[in-house]
Amino acid sequence: MRRTTLVAWIAGLILLGCALLIAAGSAVEGRWKCVADTPDGGPSVWMTTFKIQDGKLTGSAEGDAGQFEFKNLKMNGETVSGELVVEGDRYTFEVTVTQNKLEGKWKMEGLSGSIKGVREAAR
Repeated sequence: MRRTTLVAWIAGLILLGCALLIAAGSAVEGRWKCVADTPDGGPSVWMTTFKIQDGKLTGSAEGDAGQFEFKNLKMNGETVSGELVVEGDRYTFEVTVTQNKLEGKWKMEGLSGSIKGVREAAR
């Protein structure tokens, strides 16, 4: 009897952990209009999409240079980080998500800048 209770308790904790992970990811899920400043001072506008697929955070970005998949996406609390390779250049980024806004920084080979974004309303 005790073993059955222990197994049920452990299974419940695992399910709770999975639910919390999915709920945390949903804070960033959706389509975002993002503006990154560039080294030459001009803005670069990107539409980004984040999703939870098979319990994992995935995403893509689309801008003037084309559409690209994010690599190594991670979410830690309200912070999302990852990489994006655009025309052979590897960018890393880290943003903080607060409700329907995100804000953070990008870096690439000694260059860096800011990112700001707003979640699009659900269609």
